Amino acid sequence: MMRRLRVWTGAALLGVTLSACAADQIVTPDEYTRLTPGMTLVQAQQVVGDQGQPVQALAGQAHRWENADGSFAQGTFLAGRAVDFDQEGLLAEAGSKSKLKQLRKSNRR
Repeated sequence: MMRRLRVWTGAALLGVTLSACAADQIVTPDEYTRLTPGMTLVQAQQVVGDQGQPVQALAGQAHRWENADGSFAQGTFLAGRAVDFDQEGLLAEAGSKSKLKQLRKSNRR
């Protein structure tokens, strides 16, 4: 009986821990590669599955989706359409632009 209680307690704690880890990850590398110029803010929010936060922009509107570890994706929108997306910490920094192009091409297929 006591052993069964410990097993259930351990399983419950593991479930809570895994849920918390998933909640910390708002935007994933895969979602970032599916964000493309020309989409609307609503479309970008649908890809990420989160509303994100508006941030200060020099021109137009910028929106950021930030994870608990500090990694983020950010989009700049002019006239209601995305003109650029940037990220930090989601993709390997070395060659991330060329890696991003390859990933976006493979996502179109």
